[in-house]
Amino acid sequence: MRHLFFTLLLSAPLAFADAIDEARDLLLRHRQITGLVARIDAFSATFVGLPYGDGGPLGEGPTGRYDQDPLFRFDTFDCTTYVETVLSLARARDAADFAVRMDEIRYERGVVDYVTRNHFPSLDWVPNNITAGFFTDATRLLAPSGVVQIARALINKPNYYAFMKPEWLRVPGLTPEQREQRTAEWRAEGARFTAVEATMDFVPIDWILSNPTWLQRLRTGMVVNFVRPNWDLRSLIGTHMNVSHQGLIIRRGAEVLLRHASSSGNRRVTEIPLLDYLQPFRGHATLKGLNFLTTLE
Repeated sequence: MRHLFFTLLLSAPLAFADAIDEARDLLLRHRQITGLVARIDAFSATFVGLPYGDGGPLGEGPTGRYDQDPLFRFDTFDCTTYVETVLSLARARDAADFAVRMDEIRYERGVVDYVTRNHFPSLDWVPNNITAGFFTDATRLLAPSGVVQIARALINKPNYYAFMKPEWLRVPGLTPEQREQRTAEWRAEGARFTAVEATMDFVPIDWILSNPTWLQRLRTGMVVNFVRPNWDLRSLIGTHMNVSHQGLIIRRGAEVLLRHASSSGNRRVTEIPLLDYLQPFRGHATLKGLNFLTTLE
């Protein structure tokens, strides 16, 4: 156990140093590309083909209380960490600035802590990043009057924390007793929250599929949220949600692509014509629409 402790103690700073060096290399390789939209396109293309990361590949780093996965990495992504990493690289002046921007987009007010992480898109990630000035919600500006609908979900954070399990802790080196104690502490974090109704505008998928030329209004660099109104995940994580997936819009001439980290199919960062991606979801029981965020300079 002592050997393991010292291994962990030494490896965490080394892993962080490696990631900082990789961020520096990525930024140097793209230093000639200017403009936020062009940089989003370039950085997002860099990661196409890399594997999808199960269980959330990022955490609060080696000092995290409940999740010690790295604060950033470049070898694997889930849908949200892919968007966060690309946007932070696109905005960054240098590697140190990139690390700050990752904290700002992933955490409320940039405060790194599991309980301030933007876990729920419609309650945390989208409104907090709009407040921070990173995005505007463009959904109602893009769609004709009367088309946009509103998703609503009671997001029950107290119950979400009550669902935490010892095997979900991403903290190496704990004894079984310590793991149980830490899980009890994790569950107790829910007491600081109340259940809140979150809302999100969306353009119905069925309407988009019936009006495919409307996609020409989308632009490279937009973030797209896939909306499942009042999605019932109470048996899995203790709450409802409104969003199941995120990705980036990329334009290639008249073609509108979705570039995203996909948990299905080949389970990699990939790109696909957005219309092709949406076709299987016509009349879907839970996936009902798309929400669009414009990324601000």
